[in-house]
Amino acid sequence: MKKRTKVIAFAGIDGCGKSTQIKLLYDALISEYNIFISKITYMPLNDMKQNKLQDLLLDCRSGIEILKQAWEIWQKTKDGYDYIFCDRYLMCYLAYAYAYGFKNIELIRQMLFFIKNPDLTFYFDLDPTLALTRINKRAEVHDKHENITTLTQAQRGYTKLFPYMGEIISLDATQEPEKINKNLIRILNNHHFI
Repeated sequence: MKKRTKVIAFAGIDGCGKSTQIKLLYDALISEYNIFISKITYMPLNDMKQNKLQDLLLDCRSGIEILKQAWEIWQKTKDGYDYIFCDRYLMCYLAYAYAYGFKNIELIRQMLFFIKNPDLTFYFDLDPTLALTRINKRAEVHDKHENITTLTQAQRGYTKLFPYMGEIISLDATQEPEKINKNLIRILNNHHFI
C-alpha cells in the first residue's frame, strides 16, 4: 500500500525564518525521504488605494497564486513524494489579507473550503520588531508590505486563523535556527511523520 504524502506548511510573518527552517529540514531529511518544496510566488494583497484597477488586479493575482499552489500540491501528492514542504500556504495568504483590511478572514477561509488544510503547520512566532530587524539585514530589495504595521496586523491575522487551519504547532522563532530545526525533527518524530 502506497504511503500518503504528508503536507507540512511553514507559516509566520516575513522575517520569522520559514525559508531557513525549510532548508535545514530538507537537508536533514532528503537522504531518506522524497521531498518537494512548494513556494508560492507571493504577490501580496496591497493597500495602495491610488489606482483601484491596479489594486484589483494585484488582489486577483494573489488569489490566483494560492489556487495555483493548491493545484500544484494536489498534483505532487500523486507523484510519490513523502513530504511536501509549503513555504507559505493558505494561512499566510489569509493572514496578509487580514493585514490589508479583509477582516472577515474566517468567511474567506470558508469560501476556499476546497483547499485542504496541511497535515501539519509550523507557525514561527516572532515579534514584528525583531522580524523587521532581520528583514533589514537582507541584501535584497524589500517589499512594501515589509513594515511594522503590516507585520503586526499579519501576526494578528495568523492568531485569528488558528481555529480554522487544522493542526498548528507554534514555535519560538527567536531561538537559534539549529535549535528550532532539532525541535522540528523531534515534533515530526512524535507525530510519526518520520
